[in-house]
Amino acid sequence: MLPNSKGQRPELRRFQRVRLKLTGRYTLADRQEYPCQVQDMSPGSIALIGPVSGKIGEHVIAYIEHIGRLEGSIARVLKNGFAMTIMATPRKRDKLAAQLTWLANR
Repeated sequence: MLPNSKGQRPELRRFQRVRLKLTGRYTLADRQEYPCQVQDMSPGSIALIGPVSGKIGEHVIAYIEHIGRLEGSIARVLKNGFAMTIMATPRKRDKLAAQLTWLANR
């Protein structure tokens, strides 16, 4: 992807991300539970800071305060965590978008 006139890559994400400071926990394929903190989140994905990153494509179940249970798979491995896609129905994504809006504006 070519940078725009300001030297930045165009945004390809379907949903706008919201920076949040929420805590939670997650479970990887090894069924171990780890603590985490949300770095940012959208109705389609979430970036988590945690002690174990897992592998791209690995199944994740996360429980985030004020949000609840989220299920998906690792899309990117970060230096101190990972980003995961969220598998959800359109109705669940709409509900998640409303929750994110409320949390961002509180």
